[in-house]
Amino acid sequence: MGRRRIFLIFCILAIFVFAAVQCTQVESISTDSRGSGYAGSATCVSCHKDLATSAFHNSHFKASKMLNKPNSADSMHIPDGTFIFNENTKVQVKNRPDGLYQSALIKGIDQKTEHTDMVFGAGNSAYTFAFWYGNQLMQMPLNYLTKEHQWVNSPGFPEEQVYFGRAIAMRCLECHSSYAEVKLTQAENFSIKEEYVKNSIIAGIDCERCHGPAAQHVNFHQENPTVKTANFMPAYKELSFSQRVDACGVCHSGTGLQMLSPTFSFKPGDTLKTLPEYSAYRGEDPDVHGKQKQLLEASLCYKIGKAECITCHDVHEDKKPGLALYSAKCISCHQEVKHEMLKEKALLAKNCIDCHMPIKESHAISFQRSNSKKKIPYKLRTHRIAIYKDLIKAK
Repeated sequence: MGRRRIFLIFCILAIFVFAAVQCTQVESISTDSRGSGYAGSATCVSCHKDLATSAFHNSHFKASKMLNKPNSADSMHIPDGTFIFNENTKVQVKNRPDGLYQSALIKGIDQKTEHTDMVFGAGNSAYTFAFWYGNQLMQMPLNYLTKEHQWVNSPGFPEEQVYFGRAIAMRCLECHSSYAEVKLTQAENFSIKEEYVKNSIIAGIDCERCHGPAAQHVNFHQENPTVKTANFMPAYKELSFSQRVDACGVCHSGTGLQMLSPTFSFKPGDTLKTLPEYSAYRGEDPDVHGKQKQLLEASLCYKIGKAECITCHDVHEDKKPGLALYSAKCISCHQEVKHEMLKEKALLAKNCIDCHMPIKESHAISFQRSNSKKKIPYKLRTHRIAIYKDLIKAK
């Protein structure tokens, strides 16, 4: 009788412990603002430590960042500075103990100061800053160019005055974050404004933004640790050529891509051409800012199925390969190429990129210098792989 009672108590305790563990797992997964189907990137580390550790330091993961804690901007090494519109109007940038601030100074008097609550960009070229105005995200007056080490007037802002009035639209967050819940409200002038649920924003591009919701995948492998084949998670190698490119193109097709709902709902295996108002390549020369997919579509290498995004880019890697490594990928297909412009084939192996994917100026974005009307062009490498005759003539 005693043994039966002990056994019964043991069974009850086991059931209780199992239920507690299950509840704990469900609770931890359901804390993700995208819903219970998502596990959160932290859960990926236990099985994919090397990939995750590298990815957490690359440009995708750092595409945006919330600056809601003291010293959270320190890692970006953003200096204090002053931008001069004219002798009476300036913007001052100041690092304070509780964060980064931008202040409008009119004749030396502080007229408006805002705390930086969010930063956009990985810092390879520039940073854009935002502050909360109620439940709206508003763009700060100044951007910081990391290569030029300059504070500049934000693109499209007035040239003679400080401007705090541009709202950051959901379309920006769709490419620079993993999720944000938006509520559309009617303003006093009957226009529609986008207000965000502040604690819903998942800054940066995390694992599940590209791989899709992983809660079912995580639960299965926690319960079946000996199973090494991925379950409940789409494998990119099993997707079609166009589906793989579209997974990148959902963010790298520019702002012309419009959906009836935010692109956060786009999952691996979905296609862009089924979306309303998708801006496909139609023979034009797309701007180098944001339209990498259309530029790649204009390339013969893409048209014959020899080049896609992951041919050259490892999205988990935190360090960019040099031009020689990129060029090696070109040579792998063009081993017998006869290059009349280069007498030494060794030069060809070192750098195909600057000639066939040159750096070009964006027509959509430029930055105003301090105390000047002159603009700093925004330069990016084109993803249209081609023979550029103007470069040949220049040589």
